[in-house]
Amino acid sequence: MKKHGTLILKSVISLCVALLLVPTTSIAANPKVYVNNNLLATDAIIYNDMTYVPLRAVSEAAGAEVRWDGNTDSAYVDFMNNDAIISNIISRISPSVVAIIGNYKPGYLPGYMEKYNERTAHGTGVIIKSGGEILTNAHVVNQIENITVVLHDGGTYNARIKCIDEKSDLAVIKIDKIGLPIIKMGNMEDVVTGKTVIAIGTPVSFSLMNSASVGIVSGINRGIDSDYRLIQTDAAINPGNSGGPLVNIKGELIGINSSKYAGVGIESLGFSIPVNTVQYVLSQFDNHGKVIRPSVEAVFEESWKARLGLPNRDGLTISRIDSSSPLTDAGITSSDVIMSVNGTQVNSLIDWNEEMKNYIPGNAITLQIKRGEDLFEKDIVLK
Repeated sequence: MKKHGTLILKSVISLCVALLLVPTTSIAANPKVYVNNNLLATDAIIYNDMTYVPLRAVSEAAGAEVRWDGNTDSAYVDFMNNDAIISNIISRISPSVVAIIGNYKPGYLPGYMEKYNERTAHGTGVIIKSGGEILTNAHVVNQIENITVVLHDGGTYNARIKCIDEKSDLAVIKIDKIGLPIIKMGNMEDVVTGKTVIAIGTPVSFSLMNSASVGIVSGINRGIDSDYRLIQTDAAINPGNSGGPLVNIKGELIGINSSKYAGVGIESLGFSIPVNTVQYVLSQFDNHGKVIRPSVEAVFEESWKARLGLPNRDGLTISRIDSSSPLTDAGITSSDVIMSVNGTQVNSLIDWNEEMKNYIPGNAITLQIKRGEDLFEKDIVLK
């Protein structure tokens, strides 16, 4: 028999009352309910081939506002248009976004700033812990002194760098303030090309603090001037947006805005550090105070296809091996080609770096090696 979806109008309490009126043997508890392919974190039951789910859970997951009028025993469900949804997200997320300002240290000035001789730097950050920890780009706060954070309400606080990792271009700074609103982390599995995203930051001028721009995910797994894969977006990202959040339509952080391509004939090419890299780095910061990466003490060379961004299965050629490298102990030599790590293909330096996020020094891995036309496997221990 086909099952019909039905909504209980009065909330979870009404659902619980209904349970008292029927034999418990007739009830199938906790079926999974998905709205727009997202699993609802709510109780549901199946009774007499009908699925009962709290009205608020389903409606709000679908982008509606639900109100209950106890005087008239009436439920009101108002579906918002896209403009209203985006406006609500920006309003909800903005208190978690901060502006960062400081001065370049003496003797240091980025090349693109030299012609202006401008020694003041500014960027964006996002609050990740209510006790005053703020995530931003490493390049926003590196070589900066007198770092100041400006909150959404205009409050200003001196900040200090707690952890920084230039390889991933991420840093955490700390202010002495508690009770701050934090941003919710999203899931990389939900980041799909074509989905709507919102970028919030402080572009160009400090007077433009908490500006918002809307776009889509233009692409994922991009390898552009980075050690790790990036999210590509056409949401406007300009100087000063660096370190700010890229959020999805649920207001969840899916990336940290970091760079863009600029030039004549180039438009809407912005890039963000994806949330899975953010979580990897933050976990390392929490556990070690820095990112500890495993090494094989060797230098790799990409194929020309990989350098051009073309699909390939050429592997990584070993161009140099240090004498203390675990590759030497395994009988691997220069000019050998690494094809895979524990069964995962590695055809670019970014592939290798992404795979190494799964390991720490001391872990054993199996490399598939190509030498001439021969393929063989070697086990090594990462340093």
